[in-house]
Amino acid sequence: MVFEEDLVVYLFDHYNKRIDTPFRLIKARVKHNDEPIFFLTNITHLNAMEISEIYHRRWDIEVFFRFIKQELNFSNLVSYNENGIRVMMYMILITAMLILIYKQANNIEGYKIAKLKFTDELQMEIIKEIVVVCGGDPKIMKKIYNLE
Repeated sequence: MVFEEDLVVYLFDHYNKRIDTPFRLIKARVKHNDEPIFFLTNITHLNAMEISEIYHRRWDIEVFFRFIKQELNFSNLVSYNENGIRVMMYMILITAMLILIYKQANNIEGYKIAKLKFTDELQMEIIKEIVVVCGGDPKIMKKIYNLE
């Protein structure tokens, strides 16, 4: 990225009245395709490169959350306290890593197909374990878990 300008600008509200807070407008160009890119911020104590890194990391975070919402069907929090949210995030990260490893190990192209095959295989392994524990008799499982 080539930085061209670092300006102080003012924005206007919907009544065309200038907002009192100044903002920085950093103008740059992407080296490989000469595409212009703009960063608007109220951060004044960092240089233009540091600002662009913050935006880059923020974009990575946005992509991650889109991924977990679309690919892992994560849309609602089960808990709203800090510990509950941490546990959910760790579970999502572990699940994402397991599916990614499964995808790579089985040379699967799409993530959705990998997720489907992974869950099918996992379900079959759980069923196999239940059959082994029960010796093929489902009544034994009821005894083990006091389901009678």
